[in-house]
Amino acid sequence: NSDLKRGTCWCSADEWCMCTPSLAIDVVLTSGEDHVWLVRRADTGLLALMGGMVEVGETAEDAIHRELTEEMSITLPPSNRPVLFGLYNDPMRDTRRH
Repeated sequence: NSDLKRGTCWCSADEWCMCTPSLAIDVVLTSGEDHVWLVRRADTGLLALMGGMVEVGETAEDAIHRELTEEMSITLPPSNRPVLFGLYNDPMRDTRRH
């Protein structure tokens, strides 16, 4: 079974597809009470929270672990579950995707 992933659509081997709006995560990683970890964006040079798009078939928690590894080379133990402290929705927030 070779499932295909294309953009924000997931297609199974029998070509049944499901498309969803893009979902992004941002990570507020703290180090002590007074420090927040940031990354410098390659496209704008500005400081930003770590984060990115959740891939089709991936949980938000898995995306957090993947993004921390990709952007900061930080590997959290699987038992270190992220804490959700907010949900923010604005489909026009990012002009690149819904």
